[in-house]
Amino acid sequence: MPKVLVVNNYPTQERVTRLEGSIEGNGAAVKSMDWSEVSASKFDSFDGVALSGSPDMMTEEKTRSKFAKESQAILDAHVPILGVCFGHQLMAHAFGAPVVRDKRHVQEMVKTSVLGEDPLFEDLPKSLTLLESRYEVVGAIPEGFSLLARSATTEIAAMKHGNRPLYGVQFHPERFTIANPEGNKIIGNFVSLLR
Repeated sequence: MPKVLVVNNYPTQERVTRLEGSIEGNGAAVKSMDWSEVSASKFDSFDGVALSGSPDMMTEEKTRSKFAKESQAILDAHVPILGVCFGHQLMAHAFGAPVVRDKRHVQEMVKTSVLGEDPLFEDLPKSLTLLESRYEVVGAIPEGFSLLARSATTEIAAMKHGNRPLYGVQFHPERFTIANPEGNKIIGNFVSLLR
């Protein structure tokens, strides 16, 4: 059973329980760690890492400073990492890409188009319905990454590093529903990469 570290970027624990539960439900053992405790060596003691969302805004200098240690851990670790929403933005920032304030706050189920083949989207249709809940987006693909999906509201809905198993998704796959279960399958596909 793969061991997954969930990095909690929220100010409280309960906001991260959906992500933990989805990872556990897909056959992994989960340990949660607060963002302030992370390091590359701690990341590397697990089979994979998931970075949660956060209410913090990456466009603010205080946020970039607050999460500098986590940014460095993303760069230096050797394990597969899945960045969710804020985690996706943090990954993009770590690799030098801009994060920008969007014109509007998006909090809705959004049509998302998968652009080609990748293990993260294996056995899923090319058109998905996934929940986005954000004020900010990644403004440009980081160097060394490729675009995996775009949505009706987000140009960079999913991305992957070319040489390392690093994934960022702007949507919240853990907030799936009975009507729209695709997010849970995406998390399952990430867990499968760790076996």
